[in-house]
Amino acid sequence: MGFLELPPEIRDQIYTVILHPNNNRTYKPDEYTDYDYRHALALFYLNRSIYHEAREVFRALNVFLRIETPWTEAEHHVNLIGHVPILMRGARAERFRGHTFQVTIETPAAGEPENGTHHFVMLADDLTGFTRAWFYWNLSHPGLNQWLVLKLHLRDPYSPDWDEKHVRRDIQRRLFLPFGDVKGLHNFSITGDPKPQPKIVAELRALQALEPDSPEKCLAEGIRLKNQGNELLQKGEYKAALDVYNRAWEAIHIIVRGRQRHVHAEAYFARDLVDEPFAGKNGQLERMTLRLQLVANTCLVYMKLGDWQELQFWGMRTIRLMRQATGANQRHIPPEDEALLSFPSAAQVGKIYYRTARAFQELGDRDEARRLVRVALVYLPGDKTVRDTLASLALKLG
Repeated sequence: MGFLELPPEIRDQIYTVILHPNNNRTYKPDEYTDYDYRHALALFYLNRSIYHEAREVFRALNVFLRIETPWTEAEHHVNLIGHVPILMRGARAERFRGHTFQVTIETPAAGEPENGTHHFVMLADDLTGFTRAWFYWNLSHPGLNQWLVLKLHLRDPYSPDWDEKHVRRDIQRRLFLPFGDVKGLHNFSITGDPKPQPKIVAELRALQALEPDSPEKCLAEGIRLKNQGNELLQKGEYKAALDVYNRAWEAIHIIVRGRQRHVHAEAYFARDLVDEPFAGKNGQLERMTLRLQLVANTCLVYMKLGDWQELQFWGMRTIRLMRQATGANQRHIPPEDEALLSFPSAAQVGKIYYRTARAFQELGDRDEARRLVRVALVYLPGDKTVRDTLASLALKLG
């Protein structure tokens, strides 16, 4: 039996497997992805019948957006921070006409952009990464959106001019609703041919009207998740604990992707808190305290798993930041000078130093392990485990 003799529904299933975005996604370190359709699109060259059938399935599965922005760095930010793969850019994206959704960002108060408008194309599958990156960008730069104009335009790129335009309801929801994360704009408009469905537009505007969670609510959720992760850790469910800790990071707007940690909304937490149990406290300090607890607990998970490379990486990431304050990154200084005992959650910092030292010890670098344990002991002078570890690492004389 030849392929075209199979029932149409079977052929469509085969086309779906071959042409689905997820099956053409390539994976890179730190959860970055891209797309490579070169092998899948070989379908289009087999014969005319398969071309027309496969094209319909491809168009249903792969919904394209074209973004126009006045900022040269926008594409880089979306790709690097949002982990959004970019399919086309520059002049090629500007010429592209296969998009179902046009997203135009303008800054009227700034006049015409000096370097012109910049274009890039992406898939609807990655739209939430784009809008979430924008959400975080606005929290990191309060008031940014009040200077911006956003125009969303729905279009049917495939129906001929004389035919009625149509975009399925489920696709309209996928395209419009992620923009509920983009709030407080100077101006916002929605147009389209076909005309966007009113109920979906109303739902989008309702989402945009919702205020972001307050710093107090973010911190409370982060602490709840941290405690949930601690319970899993105590039960020996280490990987599950790590997943919950990553959700706790996200609750306070810090996104972990592989070995990338993107810290957002510093300005958003830079305020005196008013809601209990944080009333009268500083948002940045409370967030820093929680961050150090999460790092210490994450290091403990990797220590329990015996994953010394990850423990070393994440522990040193924090230790290097601490050392910047004392100059210890550039030169060796006494442990008493490297330890910042007045720092919030100093005990947690001591645990990070100790657990990271264990990683260096297991990986064969006794000198760095000894240096780290000495600092840990300044933070944790009464900890017998730390003291015994330092004794085991002592230089042998004679």
